[in-house]
Amino acid sequence: MALDEPRVALEELGFDILIHEGDELIGVAQRWHPDCVMTKLTYVVFVREVPQLTGAMIEQDRAALEERARGLDPSRLPKGFQKGVAVLSAYVAGRVDDDARRLCTSKPKTRFAFFFLSGALDRSTGEAHFLRETPMWGALFFSKFRFILERVLTPSATAGSWPVSAGGAVLGVLMLLLFVASFALIFAR
Repeated sequence: MALDEPRVALEELGFDILIHEGDELIGVAQRWHPDCVMTKLTYVVFVREVPQLTGAMIEQDRAALEERARGLDPSRLPKGFQKGVAVLSAYVAGRVDDDARRLCTSKPKTRFAFFFLSGALDRSTGEAHFLRETPMWGALFFSKFRFILERVLTPSATAGSWPVSAGGAVLGVLMLLLFVASFALIFAR
């Protein structure tokens, strides 16, 4: 079955597989990222196998998957309180049209504490299409999103562990130093 490799890749990354039926696979994982200013992200990954992927299919799926993902986020932390949701939609397609390729490689809409990214594997060419640059909004997290999409779409070509966000780590250390300095000033009086 075509989605067995993506399933194994998700399980290796610590995802719980909620659905694996026919041409659909859904995995969910929650992860604290100390390198992203101690943010807890709930990752919801939808993987679908389709004969041909069009831009219209991605747009149709976007609204439905976002709504579905909100119901799969078990965290009790309020949205934005060092917590976010990342919905990654991966397609294994016999063929990917130009509109779908453009949507997969373009910057997503900016939303507060919510990310939606699509990626596609075009079996006719063997190419994986997803956003490879880092947008300013959410820059601390995009290396992680790319890592997951690459592992799901090309599991045999991708190895390694979760990437570390250098910018997030520096920002976290600065915040920790400010926190310690503020306590030092309070108690030094």
